[in-house]
Amino acid sequence: MKIVVIVKEVPDTEARIAIKDGQPDLTGAKMIINPYDEYAVEEAILQADKLSGTVTVVMIGDESSRKNLTNVLALGAADAILIKDPALAGSDPLQIAKVLKAAIEPLGADFILAGRQGVDYDWGLTGIALAELLGWGHVGLISKLEISGRSFKAVADGDDGRQTFEGSLPAVFTTDKGINEPRYASLKGIMAAKKKTVEEKNIADLGLDAAVVGAAAARVSIIGAQLPPQKQAGRIIEGETVEAKVAALVDALRNEAKVI
Repeated sequence: MKIVVIVKEVPDTEARIAIKDGQPDLTGAKMIINPYDEYAVEEAILQADKLSGTVTVVMIGDESSRKNLTNVLALGAADAILIKDPALAGSDPLQIAKVLKAAIEPLGADFILAGRQGVDYDWGLTGIALAELLGWGHVGLISKLEISGRSFKAVADGDDGRQTFEGSLPAVFTTDKGINEPRYASLKGIMAAKKKTVEEKNIADLGLDAAVVGAAAARVSIIGAQLPPQKQAGRIIEGETVEAKVAALVDALRNEAKVI
C-alpha cells in the first residue's frame, strides 16, 4: 500500500507576525510543520504499519524547509519529495494543488493524507482541490479511518454532526485534530532520517510551465493586510452596592458604548 502525506510549513503559532508593505512579513519567524499536518503524518504511519505499506512525504518549500522535512522522516516515513521553485511564490491553493498533482500522480499512491487546513491563511482548499484534479473521492475533517482492501470507511465530525462515509480507493483524506496523538521522533528515527532519500524537484521537473503558478497567475491573491486594531483596556465598574454597580454598567452601555 502506497501512502502519500502532504505537509506544509507555517509560522510558529507563537511567532509575532509583522506587516510590511501591506503583506505579512515572515522574516525571522520560526517555521514549523502545520499542526493539522502532524495528525496526517501520524495517521499515514499508523495506516502503513497496519497495511504493510510505505509513506512518502511531499512538501513545497525551500532549502530551509529541509530541516522540518527531515524531522517528518524521523517519525517513520520512508522518503520525501521537496518541491523548490522561486516561481511558486504567491501561488493560490488551486495552483498548489496542480503542482502537488504533478508530483504525486507518478507515485502510484493508493491514498493521500493531509491536514484539514494550514494555520497560516486557513484556506482549507488544497486537499479538496487536489482530489478534484485527480478525480478521486475526498473526505474531510476525518476523526477515524479504516482501510480494508480497496475500500475505506471514514468518520468525520462537521457542522452536521458525526458522519460516516464509505468508498473505494484511491482517495484523499484531510485530517482533523483528535484522530490520533502525534508521536515524537526517537533517537533511532532521527539517525535513520539522515540516510533517507529527499528528492528535489522544480516546476520544470514536474512538466509544468512556470507561467501557470505564482502571484501573476493566481486567481486569489492578498491585496493588503493589516494588524487588527489594538483593544482598549478593560474597565472595572465601581460602586458600593451591587445595585449601584448594575446602574453604572447600564449607564455606561447606554450613554458611552451606545449599545442599548
